[in-house]
Amino acid sequence: MNMKQLREKYADELKILEPVPMPKACFWPAPAVRNSIITQRENYLRILRREKPMFMAIDLDEYMLSPAIFPDAVARGFVVDMDGMPESGPGGKDMFGIEWEYVEQVGGSMVRPGAPAVEDIHKWEEAIVFPDIEQWDWEGSAKRNAPLHTSAFATNVWIMNGIFERLISFMDFENAAVALVDEEQQPSVHRLFDKLSDLYVDIVRHIKKYFQPDVIYFHDDWGSQRAPFFSLSTCREMIVPYLKKVIDAVHQEGMIFNFHSCGKNEPLVPAMIEAGVDTWCGQPMNDFKMLYEQYGEQIALGIYTVPPAKDATEEEVVKAVQDFLDTYTRKGVAYPVIYADEYSDMYLDILYMLSRERFSQ
Repeated sequence: MNMKQLREKYADELKILEPVPMPKACFWPAPAVRNSIITQRENYLRILRREKPMFMAIDLDEYMLSPAIFPDAVARGFVVDMDGMPESGPGGKDMFGIEWEYVEQVGGSMVRPGAPAVEDIHKWEEAIVFPDIEQWDWEGSAKRNAPLHTSAFATNVWIMNGIFERLISFMDFENAAVALVDEEQQPSVHRLFDKLSDLYVDIVRHIKKYFQPDVIYFHDDWGSQRAPFFSLSTCREMIVPYLKKVIDAVHQEGMIFNFHSCGKNEPLVPAMIEAGVDTWCGQPMNDFKMLYEQYGEQIALGIYTVPPAKDATEEEVVKAVQDFLDTYTRKGVAYPVIYADEYSDMYLDILYMLSRERFSQ
């Protein structure tokens, strides 16, 4: 069937519906809501549940919420909701009272190194005060963000500063990295991570109660551009048990766990799978084809994708889409994570039509 015939066949499904409401603080344009055979939400969740989709999803089928009531969202400069960034601006204290400094040039925050809150990991209980999350305005935030609820897209809520990132914020990077592998310090790190994971489980349950999202988007960077920060064995010993506790709670609440972890982390994917991660969208320095071949049936991989340029021909767009489908739908389904401000206007339509044909077989 040629492209003209496909356009006629799927003409009704290619129609664009009314856009969904967008957060007051947002970093992307309103995504297109398609008159698809099933909603983009349900189709995307099928992929993350390792079920057969009706068409190819993209990363923007997941709709983001990072509420301003979370101190970490403000401290990290990443508020996406109807409240918007407070007048005080990004940066400031996170939920543990750790001070973050927002760096305008990079659009993000960091803890200024040199004066760590925890100088001796064996005495972390004396240095750290755990937050009382009951004091956060959960009900008020849920009401203010109610207009964002949509059945068109899967909704996620972000949890910033995961297990290893939290240790870094307490100790500075070098001290945190050493504490993970130093046999004398490891028991204290285990004790801290166990209590941290209990806190994250409590936050997960509150998120489900008040926001009813489909996905928890959990932020914990594990690597640099060249390599992970720690070995697979260290990850399995020191992080996986506590990450798994959090993920088990996410699954018990009927949600999906989307792991945001920057860096060349391909050696750590087995640890992600063992912990129960549902989907990971790695950065471009990772070998996606190798990862898909080895793990494509065990985890939904988001594949860094630059679609054909705006001036690409139809034939070029068709080839790019066919190549992606041929590569990433043979053993489980991986989906494109689009890294481009502008690309061919034909790309999403052709991706939809060709994947509808592929998955209908």
